Amino acid sequence: MQIAQIGMNSSDIPASLRLYSEAFGFRNAGGQGLWGETIKVHGLSAEDTALMWWMIGDQDFFQLEFFHHTSPGQRPMPADWRPCDCGWVRFSIAVPDLERSGNALERRGVPLLGSAEGAGGRRMAFRDPQVGVIVEVVEDRGRAGPAFRSATSSVSDLEGARAYYRDTLGLPIRPLEEVRDAGDEALWGLAGARRKGFAVTIGDRSLEIVQYEDPVGRKRPADFCIADQGIMNVAIISRSTEEIEAMFARLEQAGYASPAMMRAEGIVAGYIVDAERELELAAIPEEMDRFVGFQYTQPFFT
Repeated sequence: MQIAQIGMNSSDIPASLRLYSEAFGFRNAGGQGLWGETIKVHGLSAEDTALMWWMIGDQDFFQLEFFHHTSPGQRPMPADWRPCDCGWVRFSIAVPDLERSGNALERRGVPLLGSAEGAGGRRMAFRDPQVGVIVEVVEDRGRAGPAFRSATSSVSDLEGARAYYRDTLGLPIRPLEEVRDAGDEALWGLAGARRKGFAVTIGDRSLEIVQYEDPVGRKRPADFCIADQGIMNVAIISRSTEEIEAMFARLEQAGYASPAMMRAEGIVAGYIVDAERELELAAIPEEMDRFVGFQYTQPFFT
């Protein structure tokens, strides 16, 4: 089992592909159109439509996944959105050359929110112009290419979230302080913020689950749609169908259920769309990797 994907709703998929290719070195892993029975996993109608595209970096079994729904049409993030508001609010990637990435962002006209250098190495942060969330970029000169490090969910009920990840999903948790310094909040404009949290860590990848006490994060709006701009979810994926089926059984017992399930070619997948619990869970056999965006396809035409 691994944290294997971050799913994002982009206002402009080609611009997202160009940004993550040119600035960080992620590579093309192909795309697909979505409609019919498959899009029901999102909780949408079979008549709804979306485009989906994948990118991979220097990491086994991980992908960036970009969506753009044309039905229902994507709505932009609120103009007053803050990185403490509830939902998936940021993610972190490692790159071998921070200066190169910074120069590429500058050429693309993407301003930095902040930068720092300390015991954790050099890092910077920006707000993704197409997805709308915060991206932290950390330098790791030992890498040959880009890699995912973490994703952060802001919640309004930390103990409820702890029970969800630890007890229902059965995932290992640890103190947030072991993976994140409170001073990092200044990088994305929340200097001095008070928050508490925990981390779900699997191998070299983490989910950071935080509750902001000051400033208090606003809850997801009542009219939220899964097609709205931002991070849709993070995927926990296994090679074992039995492992994922058991996890869905525990979720259903706890009152969570996917709007629909996908079962085809050995793949089992479903979404949890409840507020502050947004996850995809999937079992994907290795022989299906090239069909679902976990293998490099070809260079982008530039």
